[in-house]
Amino acid sequence: MSAPGRLFERDSESALLDQLVHQSLDGNAVLVLLEGPPGIGKSSLLAVAREKADAAGFGVLAARGSEVERELPYGVVRQLFETQLRDPDRGERWLHGSAEVAKRVFAPEDDHESAPGPFGILHGLFWLTVNAAADGPLCLVIDDLQWCDPASLRFLAYLERRLEGLNVLVATAARMDDGDLPESGLLIDILDDDAAVSIPLATLSEEGTADMVRAAVADDAESEFCSACHRATGGNPLLLRKLVTALQEENVRPDSSHATEIGKFGPRAVSRTVLLRLSRLPSDAVAVARAIAVLGDGASLPVTAALAGLDEDRVAAATRTLAAADILRVEDPLGFVHALVRDAVYLDLSASERDLWHQRAAQKLAGLGAAPEVVASQLLLVSPRGDAWAAEALRRAGLRALRRGDPESAVSYLRRALDEGPAGSDQVGLLWELGSAEARIDSEASAERLREVHDRLDDSLQRALAADVLARSLLWTGPARDAVAVSQHAVTELQKTHADQRRALEAIELYAVFFGGIQVPNWQERLADVRAAGVPDRLGAQMLAAVAAWDWALGGGSAQECSDFALAVLADGSLLARDPGFGAAVAGAVLALADHNEALPVWDEAMSASRRLGSQPSVCSVNLWRGWTWLRRGELHEAETSLREANEQLQQGFGNNGPSLAYGAAFLTQTLIERGDFAGARRALARRGHPNPQSDGDGLVRRAGVALLLAEGRWLEAHTAVASRPGQLHEYANPAWMPWRSLEARALAGLGQLDEALALLDLELAAARGWGAPAAIGRALRLLGTLRPDAGQTLLREAVTATEISPARLEHAKALVALGSAVRRSGRRSESRAPLGRGLEMASRCGATALAETARAELYAAGGRPRREALTGPTSLTPSEQRIANLAAQGHTTRDIAQTLYVTPRTVEGHLTNIYRKLGITARTALPDALAGPSTT
Repeated sequence: MSAPGRLFERDSESALLDQLVHQSLDGNAVLVLLEGPPGIGKSSLLAVAREKADAAGFGVLAARGSEVERELPYGVVRQLFETQLRDPDRGERWLHGSAEVAKRVFAPEDDHESAPGPFGILHGLFWLTVNAAADGPLCLVIDDLQWCDPASLRFLAYLERRLEGLNVLVATAARMDDGDLPESGLLIDILDDDAAVSIPLATLSEEGTADMVRAAVADDAESEFCSACHRATGGNPLLLRKLVTALQEENVRPDSSHATEIGKFGPRAVSRTVLLRLSRLPSDAVAVARAIAVLGDGASLPVTAALAGLDEDRVAAATRTLAAADILRVEDPLGFVHALVRDAVYLDLSASERDLWHQRAAQKLAGLGAAPEVVASQLLLVSPRGDAWAAEALRRAGLRALRRGDPESAVSYLRRALDEGPAGSDQVGLLWELGSAEARIDSEASAERLREVHDRLDDSLQRALAADVLARSLLWTGPARDAVAVSQHAVTELQKTHADQRRALEAIELYAVFFGGIQVPNWQERLADVRAAGVPDRLGAQMLAAVAAWDWALGGGSAQECSDFALAVLADGSLLARDPGFGAAVAGAVLALADHNEALPVWDEAMSASRRLGSQPSVCSVNLWRGWTWLRRGELHEAETSLREANEQLQQGFGNNGPSLAYGAAFLTQTLIERGDFAGARRALARRGHPNPQSDGDGLVRRAGVALLLAEGRWLEAHTAVASRPGQLHEYANPAWMPWRSLEARALAGLGQLDEALALLDLELAAARGWGAPAAIGRALRLLGTLRPDAGQTLLREAVTATEISPARLEHAKALVALGSAVRRSGRRSESRAPLGRGLEMASRCGATALAETARAELYAAGGRPRREALTGPTSLTPSEQRIANLAAQGHTTRDIAQTLYVTPRTVEGHLTNIYRKLGITARTALPDALAGPSTT
């Protein structure tokens, strides 16, 4: 690809790499991706990046993707860190704190502890990187990224989004033109991130080709000969180098008379040269080359010897011969000089020969005590042949991957084990293990698998457990009636045994009512009986009690009694620890609907538990309901962040039309409306899927759609949308969940039908008072006060009072702005400025752009001069800032806080900067007093 010590036509790329290296030293970290086809010079330029980083003082860790090891969980991550972690002192520093969970990736021995899950592992690996960078600037170099295993790719994507502020440079190289690679979507996601810098490499120009030919062959190589070389190779540096080597070995002179000889070599120059050289080497070298091509880069000497059928001394001699022939690398790890060279050797074997070599490799590796996943990586490349040994080896690898927190690799191994066709109970057990693993990452696939296995399980409890997983998957991905049918069948089977598991299944059966399209006999009476029985102390019964609390909250209970019941259900911590995504989430939603301050701590505990359990559906569920809680409280930035993450997760494994999509789309739409982003709200609403017309999901997206029409002043369309909505199986009395009367009232008021609007709002106010939570009461009072000319200001003052000490900060801001506007219109301009000013500041703090602009305009009209600064003092802090301020005041370091809150150190530093400004301080030592002080404006 170059003459010794020289690259051709890469000056601009080299200069850019130099710039990025020094930029990373200043904390402006990036992920560099050198991209282009095979042989274009990516590896050579990556070596330049490595040299520049080393010269700038970076510690450099390197790895290389391999076709053979694409399914080896965290294979590239282990290449990067494993050798360094063998040093005890370094291992202790790097795997300290939140990084400790990453030990599972590098643990040499199997264990049976529950896995922390992929999210916990990714978080641990991120902190491993942070801790490593604390020793000095760090450069991670990864070649052949297109062959990186999915688990390592996900780590890179996770790290990339958190690079800001770290002295970390990630330098990678990849082919981006192979759409058949299963990881291509992950590569595109990495490339699309703002932290990614793509450097596409072009082929050599005709002049560059001539320079390279003359540097490698002879200064007097003639132009016609050089042009022929360019046409034959397309300016690809590696093909050009191999072509020139082949011409030299054939004693072809670089002059115009021999230009026609070049066509005999052309694009096949690499394979032709490699195979020709190999044919001239001793048989030992051929056997070793084939063994390494099958085993992949980094194969150990004992394994290579076993597969090649040679003793280790002969293998060592053969590797020296292959390195002299420019086929293998001289330096560690053992491997080919280029992927195209490996391809030439590997593809020279027939398909049947490759099958046999990989089968033998798996057996040799197993015999030498290799890890199950290393054995399995070979078996994945073997055609299924009904081999019981292979099925068991793959199954062991799958279960080990689950314990290591890598369900994706586990699913890959277990699916391949199933292809071996194990019979009888072995097949049933494998189907159950596979369906359970799929439930962590792909609810649709899990439902399909568990349907297949459920009726074949002999043990009634195991059938019930399978029914539990299956029903949950169906609840979020398919028709609610399917989840109900599975649950009901399992409940019937367990009538006289396993009472608590029966209760857990009943919880799913009865909760499915809210997903619409199914009638469950006596469901309200059954839930009322659950409430009457009091707070249970078993997990399944607690799940059912949480569903009963939610139904009570929507259908007639008060905020006080429903939240008390939900808190009692959560009190012993079992539901949060063992079922955070369903039972605990349902109980937490009751607290959020009641405007209870305990809702946020519930979501924090539920998220930690979801990550420990390694359940993507649970993490998604908590993100969804936590985002909705932030929305209800008016913390719109936090709401948008959480809901966008939930929506991204919902697109990955819950089906294109799963009912869960409707919840995510509706909550995000409402958040963006409050932020004044109507275009973004419409895009979010378009991703709603196709919820059942009688479901909560359908009601939520219709509510969000009406709210958007009202925000845009499209009164007639909004009224038509409310009037034409289909009825739900259960029409809720609680306006905090579905405020249809006030939505219709706003549309009627816009159309000039004031009396009808006021009548609807009177009914909603009565229902809100029955519920008793401040946000719903304040909203109804505000809307009535805005429309009623006689007692309007009295109602608006009551709305301000009702929301003043509640968590519903945005509703309080709306009430203040509405009151100030009404007072101004009555002619009392100076009196209106105080509520308008407070409303403006609070709307700005909430991130409610549209409301803030309305308040600012009203304040100008009242003769005020609004400031654009936010509130100051402790009450001005957002919830995230408040938590960080409290932790910092308690003496926790930036890194400690970041680990606790699952954010980056740079994020904590950014929040601290805002906290210091709002509190009027310059150092952490002043935090305790500042947090205790009074708020000022």
